[in-house]
Amino acid sequence: MTADDTPFVRVLIADDRPAVRAALGTVLRLLPGVAVVGEAVRQWQVISQLQRHQPDVVLLGLALPDADPAGLTKRIRARHPTTGVIAVTAAPADEVVRAVLMAGAAGCLPPSAGRDAMVRALRAATASTSDRRSTARNRHDELTDRERAVLALVASGLTNAEIARRLSVSEATVKTHLNHAYTKAGLRNRAEAVRYARRNGLSPVDERD
Repeated sequence: MTADDTPFVRVLIADDRPAVRAALGTVLRLLPGVAVVGEAVRQWQVISQLQRHQPDVVLLGLALPDADPAGLTKRIRARHPTTGVIAVTAAPADEVVRAVLMAGAAGCLPPSAGRDAMVRALRAATASTSDRRSTARNRHDELTDRERAVLALVASGLTNAEIARRLSVSEATVKTHLNHAYTKAGLRNRAEAVRYARRNGLSPVDERD
């Protein structure tokens, strides 16, 4: 991947093996346009990190404690449809891997993956969610200036009450703008709104009526 042809990709590493996490992280950090946003070693941490960081790709180890890999993959794909999943395994023909692929994973990657294998895996994962992302991007132009401004202020870390004071409107009005923006852009929560605003270059300078 190069800085010119690769979008910014946020990756969550979910594996209970320290050596594997370290190896994958080393390769990922060498790729332009890729950021490791978190690591998880148990299922509950995966769910928490997904909510917090909304990654584009999860590199999912298949032996997480208290986790059914196929069930977790299905849950990720259902609740975070713009997040792709790649199974991390040294046995791509394993029954567990087949179950994970059937549950929605975009492919598999060996723990010792090098740069080229990592690039292919990330491309497969992001391609698996590209239609959903394109739909959201295509609806970007439907946002009003005020909806863009509210999203920009959300991305700046302001609460609804703070945004209301900043824009000299009621908090109910802010919530209305946010709900409209969520619907138009296909967003489900505040974390996704933050990512959307940053991806689309929205900034508080758009605070005009």
